[in-house]
Amino acid sequence: MRILFTNDDGYDSQGLHAVADLFKDDNEIAVVAPDYQRSGASHSLTLKPNMLTCKKIEGYGYDVYAVGGTPVDCVKFARNCVFKKPDLVISGINRGENLGSDIWYSGTVSAAVDAAHSGLRAIALSAIDHKADKERLSRYARFIKNNLSLLMEIELLPKTILNINFPKGDPQGVKVVKMNTQETFIDGYDKQSGDTYIPSGYRDYSLLDKDSDEFWGLNGYITITPLMIDRTEYRMLDMLKDRKYKL
Repeated sequence: MRILFTNDDGYDSQGLHAVADLFKDDNEIAVVAPDYQRSGASHSLTLKPNMLTCKKIEGYGYDVYAVGGTPVDCVKFARNCVFKKPDLVISGINRGENLGSDIWYSGTVSAAVDAAHSGLRAIALSAIDHKADKERLSRYARFIKNNLSLLMEIELLPKTILNINFPKGDPQGVKVVKMNTQETFIDGYDKQSGDTYIPSGYRDYSLLDKDSDEFWGLNGYITITPLMIDRTEYRMLDMLKDRKYKL
């Protein structure tokens, strides 16, 4: 199998290589990832006349490319220039959860989404524990190694990805659940000197949907959530079509 690995934490991320290392012997793999931390990049990309850079990094035992661009840039660049026609794209393991509303801002998830948009199978991987050490990340990686065949057997709908999050500590089990849509991050900004501000948001889980990825992830479970690219609210289509619009 040809597997492309990417992320938003950068090409040298321990989480990224924890997974790639497990697949390098039995598969044809490549890492194409940002040259530095790009968390929160969402689905941003580089447009002309701006330029991308790509540097091949030695010493990993497989092809690693550091791209001067976003996670989405990395997927697009890889499949057009350095690793064409992958069978699977794995984005992560990200240090930090991508649950609920975090998904909209996640470069990790967006890289997988962009792969799916171009017709590729894609999985996004994230760890709730921002400080997960190498041993812990390797355990998460083994979960993917042990279950990849099972996950690949599933006939995903077109333009759909699997978003998988790992809890802190030893997992109590696996939950296949929906994405939380309640806002759990409350925005805040602390004014500094002059016209500068520092983001100072905080988490509020008081309204957390108890049948969601965020709830079960925070309660010690590996969560698996299929995500679709299509954001259309189909129930409103007929209501909008029935309106008499003025030209």
